Amino acid sequence: MSRSIASCVLALITAVPGSSQTPVEGRVNYQQLDAPYLDQYTTSPGSMMQEWFLTHFMRMGVFAPYFDHDTSWYPSAVFYDDSYAIYPGSAVATDHPEWILRDQNRSPLYIPWACGGGTCPQYAADIANPAYRAWWISNAQHIMNSAGYKGIWIDDASLNMNVCDGNGNFTAPIDGSTGLPMTRADWGAYMAAFMQQIRESFPYAEIVENTIWDASPSGAAPGFDPAVQRQIQSATNINLERGVASDPGLTGGTGRFSVYQYFGYIDQIHALGRSVTLEHYQVTRAQQEYGLAAYFMISDGNDRIGDASTSPENWFPGYSADLGAALGPRSYSNGVFHRSFANGIVLLGEPGLTMRMISLPGIFTTLAGAAVSSVSLSGSQGIVLTGHPYPLNRHISRDR
Repeated sequence: MSRSIASCVLALITAVPGSSQTPVEGRVNYQQLDAPYLDQYTTSPGSMMQEWFLTHFMRMGVFAPYFDHDTSWYPSAVFYDDSYAIYPGSAVATDHPEWILRDQNRSPLYIPWACGGGTCPQYAADIANPAYRAWWISNAQHIMNSAGYKGIWIDDASLNMNVCDGNGNFTAPIDGSTGLPMTRADWGAYMAAFMQQIRESFPYAEIVENTIWDASPSGAAPGFDPAVQRQIQSATNINLERGVASDPGLTGGTGRFSVYQYFGYIDQIHALGRSVTLEHYQVTRAQQEYGLAAYFMISDGNDRIGDASTSPENWFPGYSADLGAALGPRSYSNGVFHRSFANGIVLLGEPGLTMRMISLPGIFTTLAGAAVSSVSLSGSQGIVLTGHPYPLNRHISRDR
């Protein structure tokens, strides 16, 4: 470890987010999905670097067997596995071609990611096939037992039927049980049943499922479809890729793809007794505060947040914030979300919000350390303030 990194680590092991035994809505639980840019820190880390990860990351999603030996110093890791990926050229693809979904012409189908030149990096597996499910679970049990992981981070656990040809064009696979093109309802039932089978096979493990939040059929409120609810209940934590700050498809208002409905979906997850992770991509400091504000809007103390920009040398101070217990649920008025905590106030402007000035009930402190009695709030912006709040709704001024 270089001197510059070591000095940075020493400076950062101060007030950090915790996963306290008693959930507190105004504290941050940070979850990180491992990435190559973190290898320089996790490969043979010294004691100070190990301590940094242990005190900053309450959970890491990692890749086996790369991380197998690191569970000795970081025991809170869950290993990555994809629910229906079979890799071309692998022993599984060679030995079990019958596990690969196919179209009506018997051509293999793929997961729609990084496709080009008539092929994609991952075949789409037949999640309805009992033999494939049994193999997947047996392989996961081997990984779990060999390295002592805390659980599994399952990618593509979505009830949307994301299957394509080699050019990335959506293609309905032929259902092996009926001989007919598989429907979205068929896929959803198969995926929910598969996730339930995994849960039954790992009754005490943590299961993080990466899914698509708007997977309910058209016309159904997100999270209320019975198959979606079965899938949610099979997990410990629902990982929402893109979160709020990395999802340009989220809108203002209260329509199907609005931030308002997104928060409502998370409320439904909470009602089913599960938590969420807002997993953002690479983000700026302003986007980190926006994402953090969204986290505080929905946090029940068990939820998590993460991004693809954080490292021991790039820690966002907002993730160390401690706003204490929530004084109530979030409110929503004219495009502004608000929530009060024992030690602060959080504001979030929905996408498209016209900039407005908001007078605060006293003097509060921004994450940058400035004392303020009013703030300007625009669309897709979050503001996290520390202080002792009183009811705020009457202080939201008109657009200007």
